Amino acid sequence: MDTVWSQRIADAYPTLFPRRLRQAHMALISWAEEANPDGWPTPFDVERFARLYGVARGPLGALVGMLSRKPVSDRRVVWVDAVRDPDTATPHLIRQHDHAVVRAFGWFCATTDLGWLNLRRPVLH
Repeated sequence: MDTVWSQRIADAYPTLFPRRLRQAHMALISWAEEANPDGWPTPFDVERFARLYGVARGPLGALVGMLSRKPVSDRRVVWVDAVRDPDTATPHLIRQHDHAVVRAFGWFCATTDLGWLNLRRPVLH
């Protein structure tokens, strides 16, 4: 991708996402980079930072390539990690989410296509 497209995606970030969500996203990425073996957030990290910053976990998780879902007969949340296991993030699963999550996941995918994601060594959790 060319630099113009890369710049347009970067410039869209503050327009597409509320300030508090951006703060949570940057803090989550910074923390995970130092705390986790592969430098990338885990589902537990997403849950914790969403609570800490008072933002919805769905869009925050989607900004780091994770989609959450709650099975009908279960109270727990199940996470699908598109970074570590991309085959699990199927279009059917993505369409089950609201617009905020789909937009965040789309932004994540665009940045991944630009090569902004650089895992040291993928770790399955």
